[in-house]
Amino acid sequence: MALKVLQIICAVAVVVIVLLMIPVMLKLKRTLEEVGRMIVETRPGTMKAIKQAEATLDSVNEELENVEKVTSDASLLIGKMGEAADSLENTIKSPITKMGFISTGAAVTSIAVRKQLLKNKKKQ
Repeated sequence: MALKVLQIICAVAVVVIVLLMIPVMLKLKRTLEEVGRMIVETRPGTMKAIKQAEATLDSVNEELENVEKVTSDASLLIGKMGEAADSLENTIKSPITKMGFISTGAAVTSIAVRKQLLKNKKKQ
């Protein structure tokens, strides 16, 4: 008899729990329906934003490629300018060096000539 009473109590408890869970399940159903509607509503806008982002990234990649080309061209130009500057420096440096040697030789010669003239004057 005690077992039958325990079975009846368990059955009643299951029924009470099921009855208490009905409002919770209904609220969960409404929440899931709202989430579903929100996803359906935002999907077109999201897809549009993703496509725009993709187009923007493609455009940025193209610009980066252009910048890379300009940078490499500028690097080549700087190298050529360096070579031209070295060539110009060598072209100018050689005659100036020669003129420096000649002017130094002339100055030393003129000093030697003056000394010699002064010695000759003193002897006279």
